[in-house]
Amino acid sequence: MPFLDLPPWILSLFLAPFGLMIGSFCNVLIHRLPQEAPEDRNVVTKASHCPSCKAKIKPWHNVPLFGWLWLRGKCAACGWRIPARYPLVELLGGLVLGGAHWLFPFGTLIWVKAVICAYALLVLFFTDLTEMILPDVLQFPLMALGVLFALPQLAWPEALLKAWGRGDTLIQALAFHNGLQPGPAYRGFEPTVTWQASLLGLAIGYGAPALLNQIYKWIRKTDGLGMGDFKMLAWLGAFWGWGPMLGILFLGAGLGAAVGLPLMLTRRSGGQTMLPFGCFLALATPIVVFFGRALWLGYLGVVG
Repeated sequence: MPFLDLPPWILSLFLAPFGLMIGSFCNVLIHRLPQEAPEDRNVVTKASHCPSCKAKIKPWHNVPLFGWLWLRGKCAACGWRIPARYPLVELLGGLVLGGAHWLFPFGTLIWVKAVICAYALLVLFFTDLTEMILPDVLQFPLMALGVLFALPQLAWPEALLKAWGRGDTLIQALAFHNGLQPGPAYRGFEPTVTWQASLLGLAIGYGAPALLNQIYKWIRKTDGLGMGDFKMLAWLGAFWGWGPMLGILFLGAGLGAAVGLPLMLTRRSGGQTMLPFGCFLALATPIVVFFGRALWLGYLGVVG
């Protein structure tokens, strides 16, 4: 029972413009959430303005992608050069909403969860990259939301459905009612996230890196991870379960080491360097969500 019986490419054309607008709002969050003053963090009533001269941005200059191209990457009022991050985030926002239904069944709970996770990772990647901050105002609601996503299974558990295919072929598929519509139980490379796995992912996601950080602090006399990293792993665990969360942690640590070790070896300041670990967690998440089980089974095969 498809939510909307349209070809995927038509859905992409329809959804991509809305994704560009969400990407534009992501830019607002990236710029404002790390600000110290409460009025500067206002993303609801405060109008869009130039970060340099504070002039209000005209509506036709605020059109995603095209506004930046029309202004040639400069503020219309003061000529301040608008960073290329702005059109990049808008473009990525369009790709998320315009492409998610190619990977997840459109209109199902797993599609909604994947889209929200992707936009959250987009915001957190750039706040951590530019300001070394992972805002609590975004991460705490994501923790609760991740657990809520697993609760519809209590009311509508999975069921094995059978249908005749072509000829004499009998097709069997797992399906569940996720609170939005009947849809296939997503079992690509990872099992469906149960409420138990979600709660464990939330608890272990915060507790395991906190323990690792204490060990690192005991050895190096300094923190290895920030509190924001713990919270990011906690909501990722709530979204995808404790197993994928651990995969995200170790793959993110591997990516961080691949970047950090050469920097430590080339610097002469005692080998200390600050890296935005949230960026590596964001990069590791789609790899683990889509290919985590395949990579793990491949690793066990090599070890065996």
